[in-house]
Amino acid sequence: MNFVIVGTNFISDTLLAAAKTVSEFTLYGVCSRATESGETFLAKHAISDAKIFTNIEQVCADENVDAVYIAAPNSLHKSYAVACLNAGKHVLGEKPAAANSQELAAILTAAKHNNRLYMEAMMTTHLPNFTVLRQAIEKIGVPRKYIGQYSQYSSRYDKYKNGERPNTFLPEFANGALVDLGVYPLYILIALWGAPNSVQASGVLLETGVDGAGDVLLNYSDKQAVISYSKISQGDNFTEIQGEQGRIRIEAVSLLKRMQFIANDGTVEELSQPFDEHFMRHEVTHFIAIANAGQLESPINTHQLSISVVDVLDKARQQLGVSYPADL
Repeated sequence: MNFVIVGTNFISDTLLAAAKTVSEFTLYGVCSRATESGETFLAKHAISDAKIFTNIEQVCADENVDAVYIAAPNSLHKSYAVACLNAGKHVLGEKPAAANSQELAAILTAAKHNNRLYMEAMMTTHLPNFTVLRQAIEKIGVPRKYIGQYSQYSSRYDKYKNGERPNTFLPEFANGALVDLGVYPLYILIALWGAPNSVQASGVLLETGVDGAGDVLLNYSDKQAVISYSKISQGDNFTEIQGEQGRIRIEAVSLLKRMQFIANDGTVEELSQPFDEHFMRHEVTHFIAIANAGQLESPINTHQLSISVVDVLDKARQQLGVSYPADL
């Protein structure tokens, strides 16, 4: 399948390194605003036979493009995805799927209208350890509490404090700590427990208007969850799913690096499989397989899962006071 990667940031590097291990994947091209950055990206990966596009219109016009991986800024996810879907391309779109629920609805409408696959590129749910997690969750008995943590001090925060304006802290790019980091434990939570009954959020708002850190409390009828996240402080980043018979402890929730079941009597059982350094290959393999099978929706990263996640992000941002241009 001929792919074009849109965006040349670190996540594009990670995906391409993993995708090169997938036999059905072919890098047809890369899209970057500057030809030079496209050339640098391809040279980094020792690829000399891929095309360089400098705008999304060129990608859409090329009939040899089968699918597009969109790793552009969050504020461009909707416009790029809709354009590619309307041009008959399958779309693997980085998280968050869109800046808000209205934009996501437009993406899904375009996918349905054009009979093309759209899948949110949340890698965690495609990892082998996520299957292990689903199978092991019954060990905890009746679930009662989920504590999801992702706090990682951003190197760009130092630039921000020095007076610079990195994209990661600007609302015009639909950024902020919740949609960048907090979305990982949130996505896993909703994949396991479904949409919550209510959402309460509080956090630290930076002067640019995005959140630097925060907590989101999600209430269910018989259990409770909290998502704790930050880009302005560093944490140990352990996530726990607690039940009446024990708990599952997860190291690095975005990658599910290590998982343990700890029973109430203190017995510890190792759950996780060895970590795969090319962890993004699993979502690429899945995406290609379902696209080739003519499926228009992933059975893992379903459209409803994306809808539920973005709905929580919308409600939390409103309470935090984080507004994007797309919200207006």
